Amino acid sequence: MVDRRVEVVARLKALEDAAAPLVTFLQNANAVQELRADKQYNLQMLNDRYQIGPDQIEALYQYAKFQFECGNYSGAADYLYQYRALCTNSERSLSALWGKLAAEILMQNWDIALEELNRLKEIIDSKSFSSPLNQVQSRIWLMHWSLFIFFNHDNGRTQIIDLFNQDKEEVDELCRTLEEKEDSSCIASDQFSCITL
Repeated sequence: MVDRRVEVVARLKALEDAAAPLVTFLQNANAVQELRADKQYNLQMLNDRYQIGPDQIEALYQYAKFQFECGNYSGAADYLYQYRALCTNSERSLSALWGKLAAEILMQNWDIALEELNRLKEIIDSKSFSSPLNQVQSRIWLMHWSLFIFFNHDNGRTQIIDLFNQDKEEVDELCRTLEEKEDSSCIASDQFSCITL
């Protein structure tokens, strides 16, 4: 156990050091005011004026993830929010948004969690996925996480019905697809015993 603690503390220190230039920048309110909505401008400005590049931005993500894993959900949510403002990789930004949603849920910040849930829903609805199955899986995860919010938010019980009714067709389609794959697997393997009638 002592060895594990030493390992965790060493990893924390390494991540703190890697993310330190960006964390220091983010703690300076005057410097943060220089940021704009244009991410490319921000990246160039950070690199030119503060010598903060993609490695430090990626380190912020890793540091936020580690904070989450250690139970510092508030720190994780803050860093993931900042990371998303600077990140140009849409997949990584989406991952950070899922992490921020989880952190807000674990802190029981239901209003903020609902905002993040709606933001995720918009992204899932508008994003083109590599396959329809990936989009349906994302919607199902969204429905799963929404339960925590809707059962604790003041207006949650009405919103849950809207969300589940809207996504009902996709869930039904996924179930049919999975059943078809199971049937095909059974037929292809000559093991008809796995088919239930």
